[in-house]
Amino acid sequence: MKILYGAPGSVFVRKPRILLQEKGIPFTSQSVNPMLDVSEEFKALSPLRKIPVFKDEDYVIADSSAICAYLEAKYPLPTFYPKNPEALGRALWLEEYADTALFQAIAPCYYQTILVPLYRQRKSDEEAIHVAITHSLPPIADYLEREIAEKIYFVADTLTIADIAIVSTFLNMYLSGFPLSATKWPALANYLDIHFQRDSFKSCVADIMLELKKVNEMKYDVA
Repeated sequence: MKILYGAPGSVFVRKPRILLQEKGIPFTSQSVNPMLDVSEEFKALSPLRKIPVFKDEDYVIADSSAICAYLEAKYPLPTFYPKNPEALGRALWLEEYADTALFQAIAPCYYQTILVPLYRQRKSDEEAIHVAITHSLPPIADYLEREIAEKIYFVADTLTIADIAIVSTFLNMYLSGFPLSATKWPALANYLDIHFQRDSFKSCVADIMLELKKVNEMKYDVA
């Protein structure tokens, strides 16, 4: 049995989830929210007590990038890691860029809009969101706008781990109510609109909307 552990709204859980779906690998999901108390079973599976964790029969591996690399090696078709060395290097770089610079820049949108009210029982920090949108995001989006230009994919004219990481991260920002400006970043906005329509990404939306619905129902009660 293949089990993916983690919270549905996590961009890092979403990376292997999308890859599993794109590769057509059957799996089950087990919800684990590190913002709450986690079980002793999960602590044994994840030494850092972070998500995601993937269990493939008796084999267990943590960390989204490690899980995705493992899936590609064990289930190589269809491929999402280019064979060309230069293209592979670029795809891995953009995956890392999405996991670090992009994630850090826009994380307050989802964290403050959904996770803080839902799990910290506090109002959103609107200033943190404002800083993310007006100061942290623009240089990141400028870079990605230049890199995507008129293309549909960032690397090798096909969907790669780079696209999975980038689209996964932006999806949370959009669902938090902060879509990217198509006026400032038309190529990047168009790229995202295209990939948000992929079945694998659309399948993730319902889980996030459940969390958003909970926040909307409780927001007036948050002190």
